[in-house]
Parts: sequence; C-alpha cells; structure tokens
Amino acid sequence: MYGFRSVAAALAAMCLFLAVSCARKPTAPAAPPSPAVAAKPAPASLDDLARVRPLDHSRQLVLVVTRDYDSITGVLAFFERDSAGAPWRRVIAPFPVTVGRSGLAFGRGLHGDGPSLPGIPAKHEGDGKAPAGAFALTMGFSYDPKALGFSPNMPMHTVTADTICVENSDSRKYNMVFNESTAGPADWSGPDRMLRPDGLYKNGLFVAHNTDPAAPGAGSCIFIHSWRGPDSPTAGCTAMEPGRVAALLRLLDAAKSPVMVQLPREARDRLAGAWGLPDLAAAGL
Repeated sequence: MYGFRSVAAALAAMCLFLAVSCARKPTAPAAPPSPAVAAKPAPASLDDLARVRPLDHSRQLVLVVTRDYDSITGVLAFFERDSAGAPWRRVIAPFPVTVGRSGLAFGRGLHGDGPSLPGIPAKHEGDGKAPAGAFALTMGFSYDPKALGFSPNMPMHTVTADTICVENSDSRKYNMVFNESTAGPADWSGPDRMLRPDGLYKNGLFVAHNTDPAAPGAGSCIFIHSWRGPDSPTAGCTAMEPGRVAALLRLLDAAKSPVMVQLPREARDRLAGAWGLPDLAAAGL
C-alpha cells in the first residue's frame, strides 16, 4: 500500500510539473479560417524566369556559379561574343570567388524579380546574401584609376574619403554610390564608406541589382571587389583575388553591355538554354 501511494504521489507531481512547464510556452491561438478564394497557381520553380532573355543585347558575360543557395563560395568565368546571338567564347577560365555569408538569394535585375518560393529565397536588405539572377555591370571604381596601368572602357568613379554607398532603404539615395559632400542634405546614416582601411574596394565594379528604381528593402550596394581570402564570405558582394578584379576591369567594355549572371548550379541548369548561357561543360562549370 505504501508503495502504491508513493507511485501515485510521484505521478501527481509529474503531472503538475508538466502542466507548469507547458504554461511557460503558451500555444498561439488558432488562425481563423481563410475566406474561400480561387487558388493562384504557383510558378513551377524557375519556369517564369525561363521566359525572359536577359542576355539578348550583351556581348560580355561574367558567369558565377555556386553549389547551391547556401554556398559561400563559387567559381567565375568570363565570356565574350562578336554579336548578340553569336556563340560565346571563353576568355577567362573558371577561378574561385566568395559570395554572401548566407549564400545567394534571387535579386532584382535584368531578369525582373526572382521567384520567392520554398527553397528559392528572395534578396532582402541585410540578409547577408549575394543576389542571384542577371545584372548589368554599369560602373567601375578605383582608389587610383591611373595605378591600374590601363584605361578602363567602363565609366569609372574615383573613390575618395568622401565616397559612400547608402544602405538606408528610406533614403532618396538608397543603393547609390556618390560623393557625400556634393549630395545635399543627408537623409541617411551609417553609409558604406568605400575608402576602406582594408583596401577591399581598391578596385571594383558596381552590380546593378535593385536599380531603376530601387525597391526599398530589396538590397543595396552590391559590388565585385577584392576578397579577404578564399574562405571569407562577404555581406552580399562577389569577391575574388585583387588581381582578378583588375583583370575584369581591363576586359569589360560598356559598349558591349556586360552582364553578370550569378546562379546556384540547379538554377543555372534550368535556365541555361532559355537564357543562352555558354556551353557549360566546355567552360568547366
């Protein structure tokens, strides 16, 4: 009898403990039933993007491929062609790059807005992801363009202590590179100051992600620039050895409408034919 009472008491104590523990994690109220609406068919992964032609007018292509959306490293190859629609030829063989510390997410570019579906993230400000998709390369920058030893065929911005890029999504200057002293009243704070002590922006390129116009909160200040090392990801840019950045600046020509396509391998495979990407097997990608 004593043993039975002990077991009963123990069970009662256990029930009381469980009741108190569950009370510390209140259950959210059940959601009200959704009104009956016609189901909107979801796009079949990347099929919508396969209907656009972001490379139709380009004669230069910077192609970046990562293993998947979570990868922080990838490879980059550079291609040219003689005219729109002509076959691509490889100019620079694949070499290693790093991307965002959280991998890739579809951004806003020549492809339009990327899908935001399970397993296919969308780029947002501060998410640590580099943008996936197709993007015009519109401007280079350098701390000292004359030190490059050649004259770039891209519009160039000389970076000084006054040069910033704005990441505040409510600013009229959101996602713009400019000299702060000439921009009028500041409606931004804590900008990306491009004259960095570590020299990562010594030479680089502006990637036209989320431009014309910039959508607030969709991501800003995306560059190609020098890396800290092969295992050091970025806050959302694409980085590489410093000499590789200079090599791209030497080759890129604004008259050839250069485009960067940056995709995880699965998306690249799905879009290669529709977008007219180079022969990837021959390219070593």
